[in-house]
Amino acid sequence: MAAKLVMATLKHIWATLEPTQCPHALMGGLSLSFWKHVRSTQDIDLLIDPGAGGIEAILEVLRKSGVRTKHQPPVVDLGSVRMVQLLYEPKNAFMDIQIDLLLAESEYHREALGRRVPAWISDEKIDLFTLSCEDLVILKMNAGRVIDRADGAALLRLNRIGLDMPYLLKWVKQLNLDAEWADIWNEAFPENL
Repeated sequence: MAAKLVMATLKHIWATLEPTQCPHALMGGLSLSFWKHVRSTQDIDLLIDPGAGGIEAILEVLRKSGVRTKHQPPVVDLGSVRMVQLLYEPKNAFMDIQIDLLLAESEYHREALGRRVPAWISDEKIDLFTLSCEDLVILKMNAGRVIDRADGAALLRLNRIGLDMPYLLKWVKQLNLDAEWADIWNEAFPENL
């Protein structure tokens, strides 16, 4: 049941954001399946560039569609990034699904949005964009949680042949993720130790 509610929420949030013309892309647990790695998740993570109107304009559009902020003030500063956590209750669900909007305010995040790729969820008839595999690996390294490190290693292992390694290594260096890169590489390919 939770998976259906997450998909209903994704469909709603995507349809709500599309008219804003703000670049956005799926990231996080749901996006992994587009890159051969499936795992359960109970929330939706999006990278979004709110554009000249700013995040307040986006939040107003979302509010009008029944999406509400989890915190006041809505923008949470995590140091290297800022995000907004939202809640949405799909029709007849009687429970909230969380939506995390990571704000694309850095050069890296804007480039990641520029490299997003079209994706399709056929069961739900959702036409959307997801981040590239390389950008998911970078974001997973930057997040630093154990589950994120495992996801990053799985993405490397499953997609190694098609990865744009120069791009990946450029951002590993620029974002000072050398130690995290070594960790997930060694986890993905222990036979190379």
